[in-house]
Amino acid sequence: MTNEDTAVAGTEEPSGLRAIWANTLEPVAPLPWYRRVSLKLVAAGVAVVGLATGLTVAAVTGAGAPTRHRIVLEDELGYQVRMPEDGDLRAMQADYQSRMTALRPYRELTVAGYGTAGTSRITLTVVGLTGTYADPLRELDKYFSRLASRDQTGGSGFGGTLSTRENFPSGPLGGLIDCAELVYPTASETTCAWADGTTVGIVVDRTGTLRPLDLAARTLEIRAAVEVEVKD
Repeated sequence: MTNEDTAVAGTEEPSGLRAIWANTLEPVAPLPWYRRVSLKLVAAGVAVVGLATGLTVAAVTGAGAPTRHRIVLEDELGYQVRMPEDGDLRAMQADYQSRMTALRPYRELTVAGYGTAGTSRITLTVVGLTGTYADPLRELDKYFSRLASRDQTGGSGFGGTLSTRENFPSGPLGGLIDCAELVYPTASETTCAWADGTTVGIVVDRTGTLRPLDLAARTLEIRAAVEVEVKD
């Protein structure tokens, strides 16, 4: 055996994929682009596309948006029936109607007085406002602040001395419920108000017999009956 034969025999023969690439006489093709891209980059790209698609669908369909409600006052409310409007009810409706402007969050107003069937006396007043309220607490603050200012200025309408405002559980519909008593020289009324993202409701007991705790419980019943989901 010559030195040349020994050198050739000592050369390591390629095997497997190395043999396939080594034995071809054609130029070696570069790896496809999808073999050169990092799997992490691919995963990140898929995640970004998925997020963008989800946001687009949510924006178009409203998916993920909070449930919207409105207030509908029927002819009967529990054991009471809707009464014809009296002077106080008309004044209250005109007062709220004056604030239904483009720059206010209120978009729909409903006002009704209820009492015992067979009588003409309104013993319960309900006001419903539908709109979009980013801060429900602010809506309650505005209501009770107006009651206090009317007491100080001697205005008509509620116009009594406002007792300590109390917060009560708001029930399954969420939001907030606050109540207070309006004390007059010879009588008193109790009022509760609730607010959530799309409704503000006000209940006034004209009889003077319900304490804030009692009217809060009644307000939960009223709210469950009059606050209905908006179907798109």
